[in-house]
Amino acid sequence: MTMKTIAAICLRASLAGAAALLAAGPGNAQDGAKRTYINASQLQGHPYLLDSLLGMDYAQSKFGVTVERVGPQGWDPVAGAQAVEQAVARKPDGIITTLWEPGGVPGIRRAMEQGIPVVVIEAVTADNGGALTFIGLDNYQAGVDTAKELIKRGGAEGKLAVSGNWGASNTDAKLQGLTDYLKANSNWEIVGKVDDKATTSTAIDAAKAMFNTYPDITGVIGLDSSSGSGICLGAEELEKDIKDLTVIVHDREDSVLECIADGVIDATIVNKTALQAYMAVQMLEAYNDQKTGLAAVPISADNKAAGVNPFPSAIFMGTEVIDKENVEKFMRANLPKF
Repeated sequence: MTMKTIAAICLRASLAGAAALLAAGPGNAQDGAKRTYINASQLQGHPYLLDSLLGMDYAQSKFGVTVERVGPQGWDPVAGAQAVEQAVARKPDGIITTLWEPGGVPGIRRAMEQGIPVVVIEAVTADNGGALTFIGLDNYQAGVDTAKELIKRGGAEGKLAVSGNWGASNTDAKLQGLTDYLKANSNWEIVGKVDDKATTSTAIDAAKAMFNTYPDITGVIGLDSSSGSGICLGAEELEKDIKDLTVIVHDREDSVLECIADGVIDATIVNKTALQAYMAVQMLEAYNDQKTGLAAVPISADNKAAGVNPFPSAIFMGTEVIDKENVEKFMRANLPKF
């Protein structure tokens, strides 16, 4: 799925919800009042979300708003969808949610119909429920960026195994981008895939199985937030030296950064998660704060009457690369607190 395709999907899906939202007018809090937003999502206790939470803390300090969290600590699509419904029932000034899978779509639609703006971050499904906007990676392009990094560090050919949480919309899109780019621009062969369920314990077991099943691989890719930890710690448990392999992973769990510093992982491809979380709050503020004027940008003579969503259908973060040269700057101990 390309950037243009994702943007088109978001635009088509958002028209009906945006029209209802615009007709309903701004959120509950008046300008100058302290607004409350709810971050309703799965995986609230996962280390991956620490950087998003840091971005939301920063947004709270900048905008003088409150961002509350609801949802399960782990991967639980049913409880994740219920969290969105619970957020809608509380009628906050806005909702931030994720769409690794489509369970939250009905709740997003209900929120938008009731005039509660919703911003989706992290991942977009084939139908984002008509949310105000999507902010996150173009995950297909993130896969392309991963392929380029593999070729840059490991050359144009080799045997590759890939670890990921298959079935998650963002990971599947990354895999497609990786596969397409390698096929067109290299002689890398993907000889196997393992499912790590985006949990560290499963990722360790998956990596151990991968190393035992594919002993002649020359490269390893990890596409979700636990893959890198699993690859590094799994090799350690096997007492297997993988420093001669080209290892490119995603995201920035503490153990991943430590493994980069130790030279076990070559690089990790990261989303600017703190930025996307900050901008999610910023977009909700832009909707609620009439002084910003975003809702009244003259796209048409009357955006409400025309059913025009005056917000961008998608905002893409782009990726960054963490390697041994800059890893200290990303260590959690060195990050600010708000």
